[in-house]
Amino acid sequence: MAEKTRRIAPATLLMMLAVASFAAATVTVTNITWWTIKAKYPPIVKYKGDDAATGWVIVSKDESDNVNKTTITLYGFKGDPTYYSSVLKICLNTTVAGSKQFNIGLVWNGTVSGGWTYVDYVKLWINETIGPMVIKSDGASPTTIGYLTLSGSQCAVVSAEVLVKPNAPTDQELVTFEINVVAIHPP
Repeated sequence: MAEKTRRIAPATLLMMLAVASFAAATVTVTNITWWTIKAKYPPIVKYKGDDAATGWVIVSKDESDNVNKTTITLYGFKGDPTYYSSVLKICLNTTVAGSKQFNIGLVWNGTVSGGWTYVDYVKLWINETIGPMVIKSDGASPTTIGYLTLSGSQCAVVSAEVLVKPNAPTDQELVTFEINVVAIHPP
């Protein structure tokens, strides 16, 4: 019997090793793809809103870090809720978008610099009916507003309200935060 066990043991061991090797085996198949990157103007463009004419809303473009970034500066009047009905216009670039439709939304992406010590809140709307997104020291609620469908040469208008506290220092940056304009082409 011992001789039979000695013959079975190596066979059993080999069989267990074979099963274990199949269980641990990984198959990798590589299928080559080539990705070509081309430049084109974006399907949406951002313009100064009508309130920029007051001098209390400043809209400028900055591409110094290779990102198409628009900087918006709002002046809040200390202790008075200050409402701007047309801060930014988001329009379809019909040269690029053609007859395609895009859904436009605003997405909170956090505080960039400064603090909320002197700013009670900022509220944002799209076309005065979608929103508001209420931004305070603890973030935004909701974190996304939208989506408004644009087609042809339509534009969406972003309005804003800001409340700066009465004890705020004047003519200096109080807080800077990032809001991303998102354009989604539906399937």
